[in-house]
Amino acid sequence: MKLSLGRKKRLKSRKKIERLFIQGERTYKFPIRMVYFLEKNEVSQFQITVSVPKKLIKKAVERNTIKRRMKEAFRLHQFELKIKGKLELMFIYTASEVLDYTVIENSVCTMISFLNSLSDDNNSEK
Repeated sequence: MKLSLGRKKRLKSRKKIERLFIQGERTYKFPIRMVYFLEKNEVSQFQITVSVPKKLIKKAVERNTIKRRMKEAFRLHQFELKIKGKLELMFIYTASEVLDYTVIENSVCTMISFLNSLSDDNNSEK
C-alpha cells in the first residue's frame, strides 16, 4: 500500500478551485473548514488542496508548517476514504494560532468519516 500524495491527487487548476467555491458544499470541524465537490458517475478518485490564510497566520514559516501537518494527516488516512465518484476538496485552516498535529489529525479524520457517510447515503438512495 503506497501512502504517497502524488501529483495526480493535488488540486491545482484555478477553474476547478473556482467551481469548488461556487458549486461546492462546506462543513466545519475546528480548526479546519472543508469545501468539497462530489461528481457522481465518475471513476473513484480525489484531488486535494490546503490553504492557510495570511490574515490569520502572519509568518510564512508557520503557515507552511500548518499546511504540512494537514497534508500529512490526510496522506496517512487517505485509504479510509471510501467514495463513489470524483471528489475535489479543500481544507482551510481557521484557527489564529499554530495547533498541535493531533488536533489537526482529529479534524481531518472527522472530515473523512463525514465524506464516507455522504458516500454511504448516496449508495442507499440508488
